[in-house]
Amino acid sequence: MNLKGFYAGKPALFQIFLLLLFMLAGGFISSVLGMGVLFLTHGVKADIYQYPGIMRTLQFLSSIGMFLFPAIAVAWTCSNKPSGYLSIKKTPNVRIMLLILISMYLFSPTITLTGVLNKQMELPSILAPIENWMRTQEDAAERMTELLLSEGGILTLLSNLIVIAVTAAITEEFLFRGTIQRIIGKWTPNHHIIIWSAAFIFSAFHMQFFGFIPRLLLGAYFGYLLYWSKCIWIPVFAHFVNNATAVIGMSNSRWKNLELVSGDISDAHLLSFASMAFVTLISFIILNKYIRKELIKDN
Repeated sequence: MNLKGFYAGKPALFQIFLLLLFMLAGGFISSVLGMGVLFLTHGVKADIYQYPGIMRTLQFLSSIGMFLFPAIAVAWTCSNKPSGYLSIKKTPNVRIMLLILISMYLFSPTITLTGVLNKQMELPSILAPIENWMRTQEDAAERMTELLLSEGGILTLLSNLIVIAVTAAITEEFLFRGTIQRIIGKWTPNHHIIIWSAAFIFSAFHMQFFGFIPRLLLGAYFGYLLYWSKCIWIPVFAHFVNNATAVIGMSNSRWKNLELVSGDISDAHLLSFASMAFVTLISFIILNKYIRKELIKDN
């Protein structure tokens, strides 16, 4: 039975339901495979937090199963032109990619500053149980990140770049920008609502609420890049630059303690950092007016 385009024309709610089914199936299969690797190599009582290499394998499988597979499956079943659905046919312009690289570094201080502000979030006392749960999720995510980056050596760095930068950039952009933005677009023609809604889902899905705002801003920027370019590889590259920069910075024992790398800006440097963030944000906006013009012209 050929399922290509079988559900084309179905309403957005149906496609969301289908996407969730594919995500559940992909997540289940990837978890079984990942835990199977852990048990076969280290026994059934093994603690995954003791084996960063297995954690990387599990994260890689999870990204493929929960993000990439559902995105491709929905594109295949809900469109007669899956490659067009995911916007994967166009080849990115090298000059534009260089400009995107510069724009990501100009955007970085603003992202860091919003992260500092986001971490100050405190919920009303009546919501203390929810805040405690949110902080538990944040601590667990930070612990996993530290374990993945804890081992030294060039091979570990390359492995982390493959899993955290390359794989995450491709799989997450295929799902959140390539698929979810497309589905939301069936509800409304307003591209701002589409982009910010997908960015909200993208940030919420990470379950790191004290980094919600900076991740929301990044998701929105990736969404606008796709909207302007109609090429998924543009936001994939921007996503890769963001993740790769973090991996490289946090993998170096000297660099990871720098405020610019860790994101923990001290009170003494906060005003000067905010001033720098303001200047780089203005430069980012100006540069992206040019990037937008060039991307739209290439369509």
